[in-house]
Amino acid sequence: MGLFSLFALAVFIYVLVNLVILPLWLAATSLAGALSAPGRFLAVATNRRLRQNHALEHATLNVLEERAGPPRLQGLSREEGFALRGFADPDEVRSAAEEGLARLKSGETGLAIHRRCGTTIAAANLASSLIFLAALLGLGRLSLLTVVLAMVLANLTGPLFGRFFQRFLTTSADVRDVSIVGFECAVARAGWSVFFVDPARAGIPVVFFVRTAGSGRREGRP
Repeated sequence: MGLFSLFALAVFIYVLVNLVILPLWLAATSLAGALSAPGRFLAVATNRRLRQNHALEHATLNVLEERAGPPRLQGLSREEGFALRGFADPDEVRSAAEEGLARLKSGETGLAIHRRCGTTIAAANLASSLIFLAALLGLGRLSLLTVVLAMVLANLTGPLFGRFFQRFLTTSADVRDVSIVGFECAVARAGWSVFFVDPARAGIPVVFFVRTAGSGRREGRP
């Protein structure tokens, strides 16, 4: 195969991937995302306990960030509380959760919103899907321009959608009936004991679980 033939083959593969396969793949995934995302958001929006714990998770992370900068933690909310995984001092996490809950109850509803929440990523993906489908219907054809346009607009509008979804769908800053009833801490890596090593100093990821319940129960100490 000569040099010209190799060049022609490379051009053909580039055109095939970027102008046919990529747009078709994005169209399919965008349609699937646009159909499934509302159901996922609705499942959270209709679960008040989950939304409250999600707000408290954000408040805890925001308090930690106020104290020492962005924490190296990832969160996951559940109906019975929320979990944080990463690198932090257990006493600091516990203190931040207690302060976050108190401040939410005092009216600092902004603590329920966190800019790096997974909701923002999901909202950006949904925005990208909707924008791509709208551009596809408007232009009437698949093209690389459609893909680039959808990605640019999604990156611009994703954070705005994320804050909107957090405020009205995935969190509830009304935590008047919420109390912290337990705090659990475990080293994420097997073979290490939290009693013999300081995870924060040793660089070992730790899993924290803040257990919550309705008012009237006292916080349990591990």
